[in-house]
Amino acid sequence: MTSRQKVSVAVTIALAAVMVLAVVWAQASPHSPGSDAPGAAALLDPQSSEVDWSTLETAGRITPAPRDAEKDRPAFYDNGSGCQIGDGDAVPKICAAGDRDARRTLMLVGDSKIAQWQTAFSHLGERAGWRVLSSTKKACPFTDAAITGGDKVRDDCRQWGRYTMQDILRLRPDVVITSQRFDTALPVGTSHGEDRTTGAMVAGLRSFWKQIQQAGMPVVVMLDNPFPSTHPVDECVAAHLNELSACAFALAPGQQEAAAPVLRKAARGVPGVEIIDMTPTICPDDGMCPAVIGDVLVYRAGSHLTKTFTVSAERQLSRELAEATHGRFAER
Repeated sequence: MTSRQKVSVAVTIALAAVMVLAVVWAQASPHSPGSDAPGAAALLDPQSSEVDWSTLETAGRITPAPRDAEKDRPAFYDNGSGCQIGDGDAVPKICAAGDRDARRTLMLVGDSKIAQWQTAFSHLGERAGWRVLSSTKKACPFTDAAITGGDKVRDDCRQWGRYTMQDILRLRPDVVITSQRFDTALPVGTSHGEDRTTGAMVAGLRSFWKQIQQAGMPVVVMLDNPFPSTHPVDECVAAHLNELSACAFALAPGQQEAAAPVLRKAARGVPGVEIIDMTPTICPDDGMCPAVIGDVLVYRAGSHLTKTFTVSAERQLSRELAEATHGRFAER
């Protein structure tokens, strides 16, 4: 073999090694180069198109760290802000975010399942030029139906909802977006927890949504995200840092455990109500929902998403929002 042939062989071997290393790197770090924790943004990276996130056993530096997951939520949850009102309080607190001086207004209404997305909506509003109002209450869906906390009727929830309806009719936002965790309510004339039905919840939701639409404002329903059978996911991840697949869960039962089916049913009975479904972003694998995507912890307490993950999903949220509002609330 001549010296030139030896050099050629050496170059070929080196190039092959580089290609192997590149493939290995892509499998080990399935997210955008230069980004420490891209989260849901990694799903939009062609480099990650073949990644099965629910089967990955390890990740880089997970953000937020499992021990900090409970604190990873929108700032307006904090008691000092007064935006997310708690048990017993029926007086709505309207908070503004996004571009506060904008003429177009989007209003978020419901319980913590819409509140968990508030930061992401606010960021979109800042960039696109619309104001984000919110009226949220802990464990209270925006429905004209009675709900219970255990066996006790939550009168403060229904009253808060009716006061919020008055605020909506007064403020006249360009679109109202709602979501919730609860899927049952009390039929008229009942007062015990065991009497709750999905039909009563559907009727209560449709009542409010029809009032808003009849007043000339569109309603968009954000489907409740799947409920993890491996909850608390943050604790599961902390215990399985080298076996993250143990904290993934099946999508189908997770959806049935959530309020999404009831929200879809209610929406089908009110013409013009649109839907935002972030499930393909939260559960991008075939029938499975991973605990970590792009080095970001997806879930915190119960079935709530971390703020870090919702913010990382802003591009997907923007696309869904634009479609649901027929382009009116699109990020420019």
